[in-house]
Amino acid sequence: MKCAFSLVPGCVLILLLTFLDTAAQSGRPDMTFGAVPAEDFAPVVYDLDSNANAVYLFDHGEVSFDARYSTYGFSIVYERHARIRILNKNGLGLATMGLATLHHKGYDVYIDDLRGATYNLQDGKVVVTKLDKSNIFKDKDGFHNIEKLAFPDVREGSIIEYSYRVVYPGFAYIPEWEFQLNYPVLWSEYEVTVPALYDYFVKTQGHRLFTVDTVLFSSASFAVNLSGFRPATWSGRTIHHIWALRDAGPMEKKEPYTTTLRNHVQKVQFQLSALRYDGYEKDYMESWPKLTEQLLKNTMFGESLDDRNHWMDDELKKIVPSQDRSLPAAQKIFSYVRDQYSFTDQEGIYRSQTIRKTWEEKKGNVADLNLLLTAIYRHMGFEASPVILSTRSHGFPLEQFPLLNDYNYVVTRVQVEGRYYLLDASRPVDGFGQLPEICYNGMARALDSSHDVIPIVPDSVTERRRTQVMLYNDSAGALSGDYSRVDGVFESMEMRNRMKREKPEDFFENLRKTMAEHKQMTEYGFDSLAIPEQPLGWHYSMTYRFAQKTIYFNPIMHERLNNNPLENPERHYPVEMPYRIDNSYILHMDVPKGYAIEQLPKSIRYLLQDGSGVFEYQVQSDGKSVDFQTRLQLKRSNYSIEEYPDLRSLYALIVQKEKEPIIFKKIN
Repeated sequence: MKCAFSLVPGCVLILLLTFLDTAAQSGRPDMTFGAVPAEDFAPVVYDLDSNANAVYLFDHGEVSFDARYSTYGFSIVYERHARIRILNKNGLGLATMGLATLHHKGYDVYIDDLRGATYNLQDGKVVVTKLDKSNIFKDKDGFHNIEKLAFPDVREGSIIEYSYRVVYPGFAYIPEWEFQLNYPVLWSEYEVTVPALYDYFVKTQGHRLFTVDTVLFSSASFAVNLSGFRPATWSGRTIHHIWALRDAGPMEKKEPYTTTLRNHVQKVQFQLSALRYDGYEKDYMESWPKLTEQLLKNTMFGESLDDRNHWMDDELKKIVPSQDRSLPAAQKIFSYVRDQYSFTDQEGIYRSQTIRKTWEEKKGNVADLNLLLTAIYRHMGFEASPVILSTRSHGFPLEQFPLLNDYNYVVTRVQVEGRYYLLDASRPVDGFGQLPEICYNGMARALDSSHDVIPIVPDSVTERRRTQVMLYNDSAGALSGDYSRVDGVFESMEMRNRMKREKPEDFFENLRKTMAEHKQMTEYGFDSLAIPEQPLGWHYSMTYRFAQKTIYFNPIMHERLNNNPLENPERHYPVEMPYRIDNSYILHMDVPKGYAIEQLPKSIRYLLQDGSGVFEYQVQSDGKSVDFQTRLQLKRSNYSIEEYPDLRSLYALIVQKEKEPIIFKKIN
């Protein structure tokens, strides 16, 4: 039977039976409450995660719209039903749980039809201990009511089961669903049925294909009482979407080169976009122009940016002339705020206080400082605007629609001599035109009439480190020379932060303690330590006095990669570096007097399959001197799951080669 979008109930039944048959073939369990067979107690470990302390046998959620729960139109009814096997004592924590519901200013969420049970296998039979009122404890935390559950008679090997219903007033909020939890889930399923008078933007996330991804259409009638309309009966189409994932592994620990695991958990999210009823249409998704206007009028964001702010004048006159809009003037203004104000280590897009209070107290959160910087630039006649973004640990912002919860950081954009600069005055180690590593997370938004999308992506910046070592035989029979290194932008920031916690002398003294007895360090120092706009360099002079018969000389002094950062054989989400990499190391050395080369490491060149990365390790000698060079270039910052093994092999080779010494043998 061919089914159109507007389906008769018989057609819906056929589609539903087809779905159930397909789902059963995919491993969908019997999710009838209390239907726990003895076979469910048999596995000691599960292939999905042999080290798991517990496993969800299934986790099922369902959302429907119901007018019976509200006198103001629909309520959203969310039902959850889960069954969990406790495998050992470390999983017993799942036997207690809490459910929180919000009650604030007339918005009252409540829990209904709460059930629970514990199942144990005794003499081959399943024994049930039901959850009763004595196992449920009520509490309150601010605007939240909390129901705490303590499942009875839980032990190693028990199965616990619970189900409950949560009623959310109105139609704005559909709970998101995470298919991956802290424990493995054998079957996770989410069903959402929405009447066609509402439109929701649906975002699915994750790196696996769903086992089931099905849409069913039906028709339904509801008694509705929407604001502005007479009570009436609505009849129309409903959309029933079903997602399911079999064998959902637990969220892993955070691996190196990861933004945040929240970007990769398999889940589905919803955002109300529109209401269409009886010829009436209303859009709920904000546009960037509208949201920009609202934020710029917000008392804790943009209000006061364009005020006259003459209380700044006397202090600003000491910094730059009022009519000076040159690049040096812009740099002086930035340096003033960066160096004279303290960051409270709080992120967010809203100010914690007025601009004037920040000016007077000389401290604030990231929004306080960078919105003050924006206000100063505007006061001095520059074109300047706030820019909001999401930091790497906060997650990727949704690019299709503006959702303020996606953003947690504010910087300043200023135009100087025809060029735009992005600035962050909250961190004393950031130079003019530099942003910290945490900001390189995708697209940012300028909050001005341009509504510009500003790419602040990791691939837009390359972290370059250059190291050079020169060693020559001197007249005293020693090997003497110099080590010098210039760090990239982010390593420079990191070192400058470190030098705020310790003295340069202590840094070099600690470095000296790592050196072998036959190596002596003499003159040393930093270059451009107090100039954040410049790459930071550090250097020292050294002398080697060898006496041993065999010298094992590692040509890489402080840059060795001792461990593979990609140590796990498998990875289930991409490698996300905060920048591209270009590190080079050059050494020229004389063969020490009285010695000859016994063995040189082999030169090698490893190229990633797509050519986006290369590791070069080159050694050559004429018998009198040795020239050594190594270089790592990664021309991309992001590598997919499929590319992970190749990248991991590259890093494994780096670790291996950088351990290899040049061997010199004493000849007289």
